[in-house]
Amino acid sequence: MTIIDSSRQSGLGGVPASLLHLREEVGLSGNAWESLGADWQALGALWLRAETAIATSGRRDLSFTQIRKSTLPDSWKEWMNAKLMKTATQRPPKSFGKVLTDYLKSLPSTKSEGRDTIMTEVWCRPGETGIIGLLLCLYWQSGYPGAGNDWKANVKRVEHIYNAILVQTDL
Repeated sequence: MTIIDSSRQSGLGGVPASLLHLREEVGLSGNAWESLGADWQALGALWLRAETAIATSGRRDLSFTQIRKSTLPDSWKEWMNAKLMKTATQRPPKSFGKVLTDYLKSLPSTKSEGRDTIMTEVWCRPGETGIIGLLLCLYWQSGYPGAGNDWKANVKRVEHIYNAILVQTDL
């Protein structure tokens, strides 16, 4: 994995070269990086550690079929497909915030007793169809009026997911 030092720009440094083009789109640089605050910046740094760790797992991007068959929220699926096709996509409607919260609450890996299930999640992989999508979804949710409490709780849920990845012994 190639790491590029992007410290000359505002945002998270050390992002793998293969994902550098996504920094602004997922809120890891620019105005979002600054305005979302310390919790967001800490989550970004935690994502980077988890991304680096999971890169050794040998898992690759999801296929179109795997994405289609997954239980991921539709807007996230659309984004993944767009990345595989190298096309643009738009931010989902405001209703996505609730969809994301419901999705994260339903994951066994966001609960203490579900920590060991993290590696079975379809998105538990490096790259564009992997754990960076959790940041993307949170970034989308942050832009909706009234998302505050749900967003903060979801940041904690995703933090738990990234920490669970980091404690896996098989990585």
